[in-house]
Amino acid sequence: MAHWAVIDQPINPPPPPPPNDVEARSWRLYALHAIITGCLIVLVAKLFYIQIYRHDHYRALAAKEHWRREIVPAVRGALRDRAGQPLVMDVPFESVYANAAQITDPARVAAALAPVIGEPAAAIEEKLRARSPAPTLLKRQVPADIADRIRSLRLWDISLRPEPSRGHPEGDLAAAVLGVVGADRKGLSGIELAFDRELAGQPGSVVAERDTGGDEIAFGPRESEAPVNGADVVLTIDRFIQHIAERELAGAMERHQAAGGTIVVLDPRTGAVLAIASRPTFRFDDPNLFAATSVSRFRIPAIQDLYEPGSTFKVITMGAALDAQAVTPDTTFQNQGSLSYGGGIVRNAVWRPPGPETMTQTLQRSSNIGAAFAATKLGSERFYQYVMSFGFGRPAGIDLPGEAAGLLRVPGGPDWYPFDLAVNAFGQGISVTPLQLAAAVAAVANGGTLMKPYVVREVIGPAERRTYSPTIVRQVIRADTARTLTQMLVATVETVDGGQVRLSRLPGYRLAGKTGTAEIPTRQGYTTQATIASFVGFGPADSPRFVILVKIDEPKDTPWGETVAAPIFRTLARELMLYYRVPPQTEPPM
Repeated sequence: MAHWAVIDQPINPPPPPPPNDVEARSWRLYALHAIITGCLIVLVAKLFYIQIYRHDHYRALAAKEHWRREIVPAVRGALRDRAGQPLVMDVPFESVYANAAQITDPARVAAALAPVIGEPAAAIEEKLRARSPAPTLLKRQVPADIADRIRSLRLWDISLRPEPSRGHPEGDLAAAVLGVVGADRKGLSGIELAFDRELAGQPGSVVAERDTGGDEIAFGPRESEAPVNGADVVLTIDRFIQHIAERELAGAMERHQAAGGTIVVLDPRTGAVLAIASRPTFRFDDPNLFAATSVSRFRIPAIQDLYEPGSTFKVITMGAALDAQAVTPDTTFQNQGSLSYGGGIVRNAVWRPPGPETMTQTLQRSSNIGAAFAATKLGSERFYQYVMSFGFGRPAGIDLPGEAAGLLRVPGGPDWYPFDLAVNAFGQGISVTPLQLAAAVAAVANGGTLMKPYVVREVIGPAERRTYSPTIVRQVIRADTARTLTQMLVATVETVDGGQVRLSRLPGYRLAGKTGTAEIPTRQGYTTQATIASFVGFGPADSPRFVILVKIDEPKDTPWGETVAAPIFRTLARELMLYYRVPPQTEPPM
C-alpha cells in the first residue's frame, strides 16, 4: 500500500505594489472626486441661477412659449365727402403665413397653395423649406374670397391674419388732400396725417394658450380685448366739384403741355374748401409710391407751393386803395407808358398808347402802371397793413399739414426797398400760395369778411361727434368797398376789348374776376421763357356761391392767363351754376 507524503510548504503572498502605484491611484480618485464635486457645484449654481435668481425671466420665457398675444387691428376710419360718400375706407384683407418649422411635406403644401394665392409653387416651397421658427409670410393682403378658399384647404400649419388696406372708391380723386397711409397703418400725408389719431382708433388683442405647434388650444384659457374702431372724417370736399376740377385741370395740362397746375374752389361764405386739384399728383396703386425719391409726390401744391401771383394780386391792391379812400373807381391818372418810383421803372406787359386811365380801366387792361399808381397813392405803411390783413405773409390756417406762410417783405426789413411797393402792387416780388390768394379774393366776395379756410366738417367717432364751424378771421375791407370792387371786377370780365369777347365771360351770368400772367423768378432774374397763367374770380357776382382760382404752370403754347386760365374758369363756373341751379341773371347777347 503506497503512502503519500504531504509536505507543507509556505505560500508566499504577492509582493506589495510599489509605493508609486498606490499614490497614483489615490491621486486619480481625488481628482475624480474633485471633478464630480465641481460639476455638482456648477450644476447647483446653475439651478440656483435659473430657478431662483432668474426665476421671473425664465418664467416669462416659458409663458411666451405657452401663451401668445396677438394684436387685433382696429378698423381705420373712412374719409367721406360733404354728402357722406366714402372717398377712402378700410378694405378687409388677410395675409397668408406658414408655420414652416412644423410642415413635414413642403412640396404638397406648396402645390396646394400655389394656384389659390397666385404664386409659383417653387417659390412657396423654397420659403417653407427654410423652416424658419418665426411665421413665414407667403402672400400679403389677399381678398376675402381667396382667404375663404385657403381655409377650405384645411392646411393646419397655414394661418391667416387680418391686415386691412385702404381702398379708394373714387380712384385717385383728391389724392394729395386725402393723403396716404404707410405699412404701419400710420398716416403719412394729407388728412390721413393731420387726423391720424382720430382715424386710427385703438387696436385690440387676444391672449390664448398655445400648443407646441403654436396653435390655440381649443378649450384653453383665453382673454380678449376688443379694438376701438377709428372715427370717420367728413370733409367739405364736394365729390362732383372735385371731379370737374380735376377733369378740367387734366385737359388744360394736355392742351398747353404745362409743367403743373392747381385749381382751388372755395365757398366764400364759410371758407369751406369745395375742391383742390393738383398736377402732377400720384396714384394710390403705384407700386413705387413709397420709393425714397417720391416723398415730394405727397405735397399739396395748393398750400405748400409758393408763386408770384402777378396781376391777380391787383384785386388786393385795388381793394386796399378803395377801402382807404386813396382812389375811387373813376380816379384818373395820366398813363405815360412807364412810371418811375423808388429808384425803379414800372412798365406794362402790353404796350398801350399814352393817355388817361381810370382805376376801373386799370383792372380791365391789367395795367401794371395803374396798380403801382394806386399803391403809391395809398402809401407803403397802409398798403402792407392791408396786405397782411388779407392774410398774406402767414399761413391761412387750413386743417392740412405743411402749409406755407408765403414770402412778404415789409418796410423796415433789411431786404425791403421803396421800389418794392410799386412792383408788389401788381404781384411781383411777393410769393403766395394758391389757397392764400383764393381766400383773400373770397373775402371780397363775402362782403369784406375774411374766413378761415377749412377742409374737415365733422369727425364722427364711436363715442363722440365733433363738428367744425366756419370761423371769421377779421373784417378786411368795408362791405361797401367789397361791393364797389366787385362791380369793377364784373366790368373786367364782361368788357369787350378791341372787339373780342373776354374768354372768362359766361353769357347769362354776372361773374367777377381777374387774369394773371406772372413771370417766374430765377437766380439770374425773371425768365422770359416761361410764365404762370392764372385766373381768380367768383360768382354769381351779386350773391357769390363759389370762388375759383386756376393756376397753370409754364404753358408751352401761349403764356397768357386770358387764353390759358380764363376758359377753365368759365367752364367751371358754368358747371357750378348748373349744379347749384342758379338761373340766368341776364339775357345772353344775340
